Amino acid sequence: MVMEERSCHTANRVGDVQMGNGHKRGRSEDSSSNNVSIGVETDKQDMLSNKAQKKWVFGKCVNLSAVDAPCFKEMMTVDGGQMGLESSDCHDLNGWRLQDALEEVQDRVEKIKESWAITGCSILLDAWVDQKGRDLVTFVADCPAGLVYLISFDVSDFKDDVTALLSLVNGLVEEVGVRNVTQIIACSTSGWVGELGELFAGHDREVFWSVSVSHCFELMLVKISKIRSFGDIFDKVNNIWLFINNNPSVLNIFRDQCHGIDITVSSSEFEFVTPYLILESIFKAKKNLTAMFASSNWNNEQCIAISNLVSDSSFWETVESVLKCTSPLIHGLLLFSTANNQHLGYVYDTMDSIKESIAREFNHKPQFYKPLWDVIDDVWNKHLHNPLHAAGYFLNPTAFYSTNFHLDIEVVTGLISSLIHMVEDCHVQFKISTQIDMYRLGKDCFNEASQADQITGISPAEWWAHKASQYPELQSLAIKILSQTCEGASKYKLKRSLAEKLLLTEGMSHCERKHLEELAFVHYNLHLQSCKA
Repeated sequence: MVMEERSCHTANRVGDVQMGNGHKRGRSEDSSSNNVSIGVETDKQDMLSNKAQKKWVFGKCVNLSAVDAPCFKEMMTVDGGQMGLESSDCHDLNGWRLQDALEEVQDRVEKIKESWAITGCSILLDAWVDQKGRDLVTFVADCPAGLVYLISFDVSDFKDDVTALLSLVNGLVEEVGVRNVTQIIACSTSGWVGELGELFAGHDREVFWSVSVSHCFELMLVKISKIRSFGDIFDKVNNIWLFINNNPSVLNIFRDQCHGIDITVSSSEFEFVTPYLILESIFKAKKNLTAMFASSNWNNEQCIAISNLVSDSSFWETVESVLKCTSPLIHGLLLFSTANNQHLGYVYDTMDSIKESIAREFNHKPQFYKPLWDVIDDVWNKHLHNPLHAAGYFLNPTAFYSTNFHLDIEVVTGLISSLIHMVEDCHVQFKISTQIDMYRLGKDCFNEASQADQITGISPAEWWAHKASQYPELQSLAIKILSQTCEGASKYKLKRSLAEKLLLTEGMSHCERKHLEELAFVHYNLHLQSCKA
């Protein structure tokens, strides 16, 4: 990732990061009645007892025999028995109710697949080793219309054969549609997944390969912790955190000191982020913690140890140093996790913003921030970056029409590479090249559309869909690029035990396997639907 050093600025706070940048170029009806008819109540019962019951049982993938338990049947009684719901038994759920749910899910999946011709999709890999030592993988397709569970495989027998692995992935891509698949996002950089990624990176293939942004950020944090020698600082911070939150009397003293304010930690879907969030929270409470331990008598051994730690200036210096190194990455990842999932158009600009923030934390002194930049660039170049990120940066109107858009050789190369890979027809390629000039100069339909009020509050892909119909070829390319995610399958926490059971085929009859495949298809797609919602 090319990154220019820019003029010095004073950091407002540790880890201040922006997604993209904000410097654009200038230019009911009443339902309060309680009178509900018996017929409406009956419909409500039917809805609860059918759709809600099916979605809950199949979506959560509970043991179907559990619905025969007396406690489950009792749970289905609502309002003290005034509105009882007839629950399905295990036989029904394994039979006609599963078939009913299967039809509904298939209809939804087909609608999502129809959108792939317009938006394209990303194939996500979730690979793991189960307790039996098998190498398993589940494939999921992601697009703006929704997520689709594709298939699971046991690759144990050919995990060392990259040709066979490549054939497996290519076969899946062809099944989805080569022109429908924009990129593949892996969950790891090690093992057979890493080797397959290297193979994709080293060859001129129609589909791009990347590693999930969260895993890449985790790699960056691990590498930074090694070069900066963080030692046991996280253990020490966690001891303070647990001491305060696990002792009610201590927590009350702290609240009195802080006028009722607790030490809060932002929630995150990524477990590896939590220690850094606790570290930041403890650092923010430094003044109040120091005052609390200075103003109270602490007698027992644990209290004295924590008090000595809080009063140790070298401890706080280390905490602040860790935050300067890592907080920009943490907040950058949190921006990705809270933003619209189709954020490929922001990743390039956001990575630059993270590096700028780290430089500011160290007052733009290269001897301090350059080693951190090297770590980020190493992971970026080897695992995260593909040409789509640079093309997405160029085609994202929020970034492109800002005052500090930076067009470098990596952006130009990425745009050209994406165009050549994604558009077969040479005449269409030439047409798009001409249309890019109109976009670049802000002419024709882009004249008004490039103004700040036309860009704010709309996703990049939606902007192209609504504003660029005058140039359909470029519009189509931009939508396919900007509709992609940068996150992998781990975000959706798929229930791996079902795939493990599905792939344990020994001694299983054809009917049993078919039933399990249908159950897996229904469960995974209902689960993914709830994740997208």
